[in-house]
Amino acid sequence: MSGSARSDLQKDIYGDMKYAIVILDGASGEPVPQNGGLTSLEAAHTPQLDALARRGRVGLVHNVPQGLEPSSNVACTSIVGYDPADNPIGRGALELAALGVDLKEDQVALRVNLVNVSPEGLMHSYSTDNISTADAHALADELLDALPELQSDTFRLYKGIGFRLYLVVTGHPELMAAQLPAAHNITDQAIAEYPPMGSGSALIAELEARAHAILAASSINARRVACGKLPATHIFIFWPGRRPVGLPSFESRYYKRAAMLSGVDLLNGIAQLTGIKRYSFTGVTDGPDNDYAAQGEGALKMLEANDVAFIHVEAPDAEGHDGHIEGKRLAIEAIDREIISRLSSYGEQHPLRILALPDHPTPVLAKRHSSDPVPFVMAGPGVGSNGAARLTELAAAATGLVVDPGWRLLGDLFG
Repeated sequence: MSGSARSDLQKDIYGDMKYAIVILDGASGEPVPQNGGLTSLEAAHTPQLDALARRGRVGLVHNVPQGLEPSSNVACTSIVGYDPADNPIGRGALELAALGVDLKEDQVALRVNLVNVSPEGLMHSYSTDNISTADAHALADELLDALPELQSDTFRLYKGIGFRLYLVVTGHPELMAAQLPAAHNITDQAIAEYPPMGSGSALIAELEARAHAILAASSINARRVACGKLPATHIFIFWPGRRPVGLPSFESRYYKRAAMLSGVDLLNGIAQLTGIKRYSFTGVTDGPDNDYAAQGEGALKMLEANDVAFIHVEAPDAEGHDGHIEGKRLAIEAIDREIISRLSSYGEQHPLRILALPDHPTPVLAKRHSSDPVPFVMAGPGVGSNGAARLTELAAAATGLVVDPGWRLLGDLFG
């Protein structure tokens, strides 16, 4: 093929259209009495999303296939355009990929949360009140100093963002069958009722017990208590995963250059494994302290250099897990005001299609994920209106448009 012919082919493949996918993590949910019986999306003031809904297409999408856990690794794998049923990647393995850790065939990766358990034995905070990365790393160092097996041939502990640590276990494939409840799914419940069970559970239970004793004597925890902050009383180990095999790159699958902007390791891990370029901007975090304006400006820079920009915002999910009704609403409004507004303005000057959606619901009263379908809005050149006025659960259901399986929605955006 001649150089000119190759250039023409690439122009046909990539075209001039840009695509922005905004993931409002956990923004969907259920009616809340304190919101006047409205969901968080319904209660939020979202003029920018409303405008997209009026001129675009609104519907429901099933990001979590039946039988799979309604976790973000499953739901976000769908949003990025991969079938999570055909590409079952454990979250521990995904998040470690973001740290550049390449698992060996005989290794299992698990997520480790630094959590706060009340004196009554209840899971008070799955994130130790969104402990800072600095404090979490300092606690991890205390664990590493006191438990040398965490840097042994069997165990290796890694530090992530905030409350998130990771454990790689070598030579124990049985852990893939262990029953290890996720910390955020048992908020306000007695942890004694959710012990590790099944294959390899004794290994996990012993490590958690030893870590609990170290954390009880932690100088970092003592300082946190003196400052009026929650101590990390326990580690909670869950989400086993193996090294993914045969995952095609995003560009080979969709013929588009893509970029990712997220404050969490999970989305960066998906990007790492699929060849999506990862971006980082100062102020973009995994919680309500996120600099939404910086994330919006970052999205525009990504679009200038790429065909597709994935913009993932964790805050609505974090607020949902913590039961913060107003906080979740404010997070949704900040996304609308600082991110959707900038993308909409960009779209007035450039051909741009926008897809905005949660990955899964995180009902603020239940404080845990559900597998229900979520509303989406798609707008831009070539996308006609189907009569909706808002991006809400009821408005999406009223259109009658349902995308199932959810991983096909990205293809609809590109179509």
